[in-house]
Amino acid sequence: MQARRKLSRYQLIPVTAVFVGALVTAQSAMADPISLFTSGDLIISTVSSFNGGGLDTASPIVLQQFQLSANGAAAISAGTFTLPQIGSGNNSAISGEYGSASEGILQRSVDGKYLTIMGYGVNATAFNSAPLSTYGTAALGQTTSLTAANQTGTPVTTVSRVVALIGANGSVDTSTALTGVYNQNNPRSVATVDGSSFYISGQASSKTDPTQGVFYATLGANTATKIDNTTDTRVVSIFNNGNGNTLYTSRDFNPPSGATQNFTNVSSQTDANGGLPTSSSGLITTHITPAAGSLSLGGNNGSINLTAATANGVNNARIGSFVYLSPEQFFYASPDVLYVADSGQPKNGKVNTAALGEGGLQKWVQTNGTWTLAYDLTAGLNLVNNATISTTNISAPGVTGLLGLTGKVVNGQVQLFATSYGLNELSQSYLYGITDNLTATSISQVSNEQFSVLYTDTTGLTSIRGVSLAPVPEPETDGMLMVGLGLLGFMVRRRKNLQA
Repeated sequence: MQARRKLSRYQLIPVTAVFVGALVTAQSAMADPISLFTSGDLIISTVSSFNGGGLDTASPIVLQQFQLSANGAAAISAGTFTLPQIGSGNNSAISGEYGSASEGILQRSVDGKYLTIMGYGVNATAFNSAPLSTYGTAALGQTTSLTAANQTGTPVTTVSRVVALIGANGSVDTSTALTGVYNQNNPRSVATVDGSSFYISGQASSKTDPTQGVFYATLGANTATKIDNTTDTRVVSIFNNGNGNTLYTSRDFNPPSGATQNFTNVSSQTDANGGLPTSSSGLITTHITPAAGSLSLGGNNGSINLTAATANGVNNARIGSFVYLSPEQFFYASPDVLYVADSGQPKNGKVNTAALGEGGLQKWVQTNGTWTLAYDLTAGLNLVNNATISTTNISAPGVTGLLGLTGKVVNGQVQLFATSYGLNELSQSYLYGITDNLTATSISQVSNEQFSVLYTDTTGLTSIRGVSLAPVPEPETDGMLMVGLGLLGFMVRRRKNLQA
């Protein structure tokens, strides 16, 4: 029997969840929350073809839990958890887009108590069945996030971009439903320290649309504050690398015609004092990778020189020249070791040249302040050339790289878990696991390392997106525990008095 814990300070939405065959319902805020997640387990986010819906339609967001074994080399399904499709009070419904390859990033809060993910503030059935005039589009990701007063032409229904804050006890808070961000495009990721405020990241309708990039919002807000909207951005995360919590952002930016190539890969973004920014004022952006010396052949901030040691099997023809990067989620195993999931589908370059990319799991190592790409882990991924993308068969199979990434360090070994980036929008998707030696710096040292497929959907109707370790429940602090401690203290004092 689960021990009772202190209620979350966030409002709970009734959410139906199925775990190991048992039907469990997250109760209202007046009842005891039920523990749904198990520490040490792995969680993925998925969207599916919903009620026969096809590409770009709305889908409920379903989290799937897996119990890990064999040091992360095997995973056993431990049930599913569906995010709310019906709003309650200040909380919104939330859905994902089926077929959107770059959204659905899932990650754990810095304090470990919550999961976060972004979606759209609609009920999937209501959106998919609505006439075209309601939202102005049948594609969920192309809906407007602008309020009617800020739209041009005939107003259509505003679809907020929603942050879901998911507690270890099954609580779900979707009260942070934001307008004016990621207009006509997709929200990609959200990061938080403790659930009280959020950093969000995404794309907008054009390369110059001010609703793109990184924004800051507090819990329950309906608008967000700009941090950096100079480009669209991918994954925003918070890591403490010894100097306090720092915001990091990945991006793959194709600049407007005539503009200078902007930075592509991972950068830190801080305020003037080196802390977490809450606005664009005094923002300091520092590019983490690649090192300046690796840019000579590409001549820009979005490529690396390719060597035999860093080739991934698909881009070998580019050895001695350069390829573009296309980073997605990333994981700091230490302040000097950074793993980057690369989709293998960069926005820059020409097909079969620099656009072959560097798909896989890159390991970057910092030495004396300089970051270097040590190697690219690809064994077991069976990567394919992104030039074979099919415009007529959106389900054509193939993996060009990785999207989601999380990990943990155990006795000098880095257990890493990643999700695939498909050749096409509805390609079969996979959850992978691999273990890397933390101190290794060359591919020859890890020639025996290979990705294992931990899970895949065999129906062809579900897409795997994000991956995270499960949130950690809060320690026992409820009233009965405090009463017990008080009685124990009283008994100790009484015994001393009797002995006096």
